[in-house]
Amino acid sequence: MIVEIILFAVGLVLLIKGSDYFVEAASRVAKGFGVSEFIIALVLASIATTLPEVTVSAISSYQGNPDIALGNAIGSALANIALILGVSALIMPLSVERTAWKNALFMVAVTAYAGLLMHDGTISRLDGASLILIYFGFLYYLYRKHMTLEELPEGGTRDPRRDALIMLGSGLVVVIGAKLVVDSAVTIARAYGVPEIVIGLTMVSIGTSLPELTNSLMATLKRLPNISVGNIIGANILDVLMVIGIASLINPIKVDVTVYTFTLPLTLLVMGLLTAVLRLTGRIDRVTAGVFLAVYAYFLYAYTTGAVSL
Repeated sequence: MIVEIILFAVGLVLLIKGSDYFVEAASRVAKGFGVSEFIIALVLASIATTLPEVTVSAISSYQGNPDIALGNAIGSALANIALILGVSALIMPLSVERTAWKNALFMVAVTAYAGLLMHDGTISRLDGASLILIYFGFLYYLYRKHMTLEELPEGGTRDPRRDALIMLGSGLVVVIGAKLVVDSAVTIARAYGVPEIVIGLTMVSIGTSLPELTNSLMATLKRLPNISVGNIIGANILDVLMVIGIASLINPIKVDVTVYTFTLPLTLLVMGLLTAVLRLTGRIDRVTAGVFLAVYAYFLYAYTTGAVSL
């Protein structure tokens, strides 16, 4: 038990310090590449925090459990907005660049497309390939439109490529810290007789989104809302297109009916609300944050009461 407590503390330190370096490096990368913090978070930050989910889903699919990837992807997308952005905006309203809504709309569109692929009860290899191609097309579009490396100023000491490596490295530290925190917390909770359903709903389910949570909260506290929101939108796009895409390319996914009829509609609801408020105001205020958190509370309520069997 002492070892688990030590691991929990170490993981917590890695989470906090890793997120600190991550957010600072992301801000410097944006300046160095001459693009907005939102775009850097949309691409690099989201890849750094979501890559472990992609890897785990690919391995699960290879081992004959591709269905795990679908629930993980849609559930994470819901938690990223309803829980993480909800908490972040409740702490401090998040004002982002005015064009952010376009990327949020793309997020809604690809999630709706994934929903159409689920309609027949199976996401085939061809379906998965189409999701992956869409993601690479999205990256190519962003690269052509935004990424232009600026010349370093005379006597400048910062290299944006070096900062990009620091950001990706610190993102890995955050992921390692999250795993240490979740694994040790689960072990401690079981030792004290905490019910498995409570562990699953809190430590495990939220644990998969801990990297996004800590990075977004750190960005919020540092008054860098574009990084906070960009990271979440980018992570959701990656979840839908790459997590589901790679898993179904390895092994076709049989769609769980409750994911299609319950979790997906809730996810599209919060995505649509996020897109609408960004389009109309460019800002996520505390009222919107309250709605997000209420939706997530309803999701947990439906889960715990057995109204929906997830």
